[in-house]
Amino acid sequence: MDRPLFQRMLVIFTVIVIVPLITVGAISYVHSSNELQDEAKEYNSLIIEQVKTYIEDYIWDYEISTLKIVNHPDTIEFLRMNSSEEIEESGITQSIINVLRNEAYSQSDIANITLVLDDISIVDSAGIVDESTAASLRQTSWYYSITGMARPTIISRVIDWHGNERPVISVVKRIVNPRTLQPFGMLIIDLNYQRVNDVARKISPGNTGYFFITDQEGHYIYHPNSKKIGEEHNEKHWKEIEDKQSGSYVSSDKNPDLITYSESKQLGWTLATTIPYHEVTQGIEYIKKIILKTIVISLIIVIVIGYSFSSNLLRPIRRLKDSVSWVDEENFSLRVPVESKDEIGQLTEGFNNMMDRISSLVEEVYIAQIKEAELQLLQKDTELKALQSQMDPHFLYNSLETIRGMALESNRDDIATISASMGKLLRYNLKEQSKVVDIKNEIEMSMLYLKIQKYRFNEKIEYQINMPEWCWRQKIARFSLQPLIENAVIHGAEPSTAPIVIEVTAEKDSENTFVLLIKDTGVGMTKDDKKLRRIDLKQKDVSNGGSHIGMVNVHRRNQLVFGKEFGLVIKKSDKSGTIIGICLPYEEME
Repeated sequence: MDRPLFQRMLVIFTVIVIVPLITVGAISYVHSSNELQDEAKEYNSLIIEQVKTYIEDYIWDYEISTLKIVNHPDTIEFLRMNSSEEIEESGITQSIINVLRNEAYSQSDIANITLVLDDISIVDSAGIVDESTAASLRQTSWYYSITGMARPTIISRVIDWHGNERPVISVVKRIVNPRTLQPFGMLIIDLNYQRVNDVARKISPGNTGYFFITDQEGHYIYHPNSKKIGEEHNEKHWKEIEDKQSGSYVSSDKNPDLITYSESKQLGWTLATTIPYHEVTQGIEYIKKIILKTIVISLIIVIVIGYSFSSNLLRPIRRLKDSVSWVDEENFSLRVPVESKDEIGQLTEGFNNMMDRISSLVEEVYIAQIKEAELQLLQKDTELKALQSQMDPHFLYNSLETIRGMALESNRDDIATISASMGKLLRYNLKEQSKVVDIKNEIEMSMLYLKIQKYRFNEKIEYQINMPEWCWRQKIARFSLQPLIENAVIHGAEPSTAPIVIEVTAEKDSENTFVLLIKDTGVGMTKDDKKLRRIDLKQKDVSNGGSHIGMVNVHRRNQLVFGKEFGLVIKKSDKSGTIIGICLPYEEME
């Protein structure tokens, strides 16, 4: 917070612009990244599903070929043979070779067709197999595991073709003995990879990605590198997909790949595509670079604009600050030019007005100091005269006591009572220094005053003190009650031709306030008088003197002590009398 305002404003501008920009950029980057990945996954999934459908249809088309071969008359006759001697004597072998060869020649992707009768005979479309071939077939892991007699089974294997190993996809169908209805042979149609290669070449996932197929054990059925056919797929990758039908994942290798896969339930294969992950994220990297460039350019623009804006905004403030330093040196003649009508312009104008006022006040203070020097001289002269005219209050007390003693010697009890009351009143007013007293004290002093007035007016005045117990210890500004009772005597009793009653009582106004009431049955006030008295309570300056200042004095003193919400209130004043209230704070006494 101690840094210059210019730097703080520049930082604020930068934060206000850059933070939202970075937030939006980060959200856009994450969203775009997810979108690109989702699009790549969705695209590859769609391609795989289309290829899967095509290959399933392609493979299962050869079920028809198996049925044609098995149901051919020569094949049926061949299957009824019970021994190799019977087959040799019948001369049917060539006919079976022709049946297999005709079917093999009907499809360019059929590499070979082999018909095996368990322990009896083996024939293929090339006419080159022998019993050793049959024996090697029977030794494979899959030969006896194929027991189904309904639909063919699809396996991948490597065959010896004219002295070369050749990977093929084999459509294998169990043969049933028509007499015993027991499986006793196998029909194998070996397909080359021509059609699969044609389809795979049309799939181009990314720039360097490829398509591959694995069997249920995780061995490659198809791979762009034909040398890998039959090899085991990456173990880590296989664990990701072996228990799932379809989906996508990013491998955890050093150079990760995005692999999308789908399982074919009909074939028992898993078809998949793999794309280097950096190819998928190429678009993401481009978006990241654009976002970073945008943030950097925006930051530069914000700094330039913020610098210009802050300089223009703070220039008049700096000028004002420099002017204040001149004020510290007591140079009050300086004025700052007002360049605008905005808040800074208003502040500058206020500073100029303040300087005008200070200059005026300095001049007034200078003149006042001259007058004060003159007054001090007069004050000393006045103090000397005051000392000469002072009278010791004890002289007054002793004089009143002397009068009281003389009255008692002459049996004038009335004069003695008046003298005693006046002495107590004088002592209360001169010796009591506190601003606030108990109401009980004010009541006692007011009763002394009423006793004196009772001798004056005889039967014309009666007074009653009807105070509730809770009121005696409540607080009131000192010397508040007697002036109001005096008003009741002067303005109520003197003009009245009939006797009046003055009553002092109190009542609660609310939980926290109460009202001390002074009631009289005198002549009251007119409406105009009441209006003037209410105006006096709000506006009149007691320092100017004049009439009717007693009530105003009491009102002002109670407000100063207790607050603006307290003080005098004229409750009632008409021909039937007057009620004046003093609103005071109520305190719960223990």
